[in-house]
Amino acid sequence: MLLLAHIGITLGMARGIKKVMEYRGTKGISEFIDYRLVILGSILPDIIDKPLGGIVFRETIGNGRIYSHTLLFLLFLSALGALVWCKYRKTSMLVVAGGCIIHHILDGMWLYPHTFLWPAYGCTFPKGHPENWFQLWLNLLTEPRYFLPEVIGGIIILCFVKNMVSRQRLVKFIVNGR
Repeated sequence: MLLLAHIGITLGMARGIKKVMEYRGTKGISEFIDYRLVILGSILPDIIDKPLGGIVFRETIGNGRIYSHTLLFLLFLSALGALVWCKYRKTSMLVVAGGCIIHHILDGMWLYPHTFLWPAYGCTFPKGHPENWFQLWLNLLTEPRYFLPEVIGGIIILCFVKNMVSRQRLVKFIVNGR
């Protein structure tokens, strides 16, 4: 998956969860979802792992899916989110963790157990081929499994932006994430 898919689909899912909870009578749920944090969570694993695995550890790992693409990372973020919620009644880290969970689902990380279940299969990560990353970006234009989620994510992002601009809520979003 790439940027538009991760951000757009995760935003759409968060918005859908909010609507379902409001429909069920959960009052004030919009106060708990900061969409800026949804966006951060949706791309956080790539923000961490792409530079780390593809640049810093290029010669040894060369893989853009390492530490933050693991179940251990999700458990850490979820535990941190639970701690912040219990101590301060703030959902910020839970929202980030939720975005990361959706990122892992969109990446299909269960298909890569050596990475997802790290360190259960050993302390090393599968060696990647960073020289093939350009080819992966070209796949965006030719393969529906990459192209379609990107288009869907892009459409969702455009709808969010159009909605904010037409209702003059862009500044509100930038200030408080709603």
